[in-house]
Order: sequence, then structure tokens, then C-alpha cells
Amino acid sequence: MVYELTYRRDGHDYRVVVTIKQIKNVIFRFRDQVFYVSAPRRTKEATIIAYLDKFYERLLAKHAQNTTPFINQQVYLLGELFDLYEGSSVKNTFIFGRGLYYKNQRDFDKKLRAFAKDYYTLRVRHHEQIMKIKKPYDVKVRDMKTRFGTNSRKTHALSFQLRLIHFHPLIIDAIVIHELAHDRHFDHGPSFYQELYKYCPDYKILVKRLKKGQFA
Repeated sequence: MVYELTYRRDGHDYRVVVTIKQIKNVIFRFRDQVFYVSAPRRTKEATIIAYLDKFYERLLAKHAQNTTPFINQQVYLLGELFDLYEGSSVKNTFIFGRGLYYKNQRDFDKKLRAFAKDYYTLRVRHHEQIMKIKKPYDVKVRDMKTRFGTNSRKTHALSFQLRLIHFHPLIIDAIVIHELAHDRHFDHGPSFYQELYKYCPDYKILVKRLKKGQFA
């Protein structure tokens, strides 16, 4: 048995194709902007929607993770292509002109993480001021596979996926604003989205590009 649902999230209506099988657990896949669900018999629609609410961000982040910012001897950084120069050094600088200079893969990873930390912090401070957030957040860079960003009330820290640094600055800003909007609204209710779209009117468009793995 196969049937379809509509799942609305972040202002977008997603098709949900549900296949009933002789299995014990609900299984989700996301492909071409469609959620494919395999579910046991007697699984209620409300249960499927509840699971989508819970795993939505993980499923989309996993989908985006399958795209690569590396093309031949180039890589996307802030949405622009840079040439890669492994084994080279320019005054100990990572970025020089349209190239990235590093000794080896370990050096590249270290320099990329440091660059991401500085850039994310800069954008967080910028939007904190605009959004009138009084207490500055600690900013962390993590190798997250199921989240683009997180906001921890306990530690008053924002964590961002390292991979985000490959995307266009407007896409990064959308995730920064999303996490900062949780400063006053720690759920995804109407008040949260009102705050989010106030400071990022194009959020839906930008996140759609992120989910598709469109770096530029």
C-alpha cells in the first residue's frame, strides 16, 4: 500500500510518499525534495508527521552532506571558487588572491576551521547588534552531520557546521539569524518564524539553496 501526505515546514509544502511494509520501524529518506517513508502496518499519519518534525533538519542536512564543495583542484569558500595549492606557503597565509595555500591536508583542515571560526563569530556579532541581543554568544565550529547550527541555552553558545563555510555568505547569515532568533523563542512556533523572517525575509529561498547543496 502506498499513499501520499503533505508536510509543511519553513513555509514549504513537501510531498511525503508513504509505503506500508512488513517491517518493525519507520524508515525515512529524502530525495529530490520528497520525503519517502517506509512504515509498519497501522502506523498513524500523526505518528509520521511527528517523526518528520523531529528528524526534519537531520534528514535535510544529511542530504546536503552528499554534495561536495571540491571540484578538481578548486574548492568553494563563501560561495566562490578558489584554487588549491597544496605544499605551498605564502607568508603563512591561508588565502592569497584567488588561491588557498597550505602544506598538507591536516594544515588545510586547521586553517579552514580557524577561518570559519573567525567568520562565523564576525557574522554573529553583526546580527546580535541588529537583533538587539545583549549578551554575546560563544561561537563554536563543529563537524556536525545532522545540523547546520545549534543554540545551547545551557552554555549560551552557538555551534555551526564547519561545512557551512563553503556556502554563499547570505546562506550562512540565514543560519546565523535562525540560531539567534532562538534567543527569544526557543521553539519553532509562529513567534519564532515572525522573528526569523523579520531579520531574514529570504530565509526560505536561502535555506532551499543550502539543502540542495548550491554553494554559490
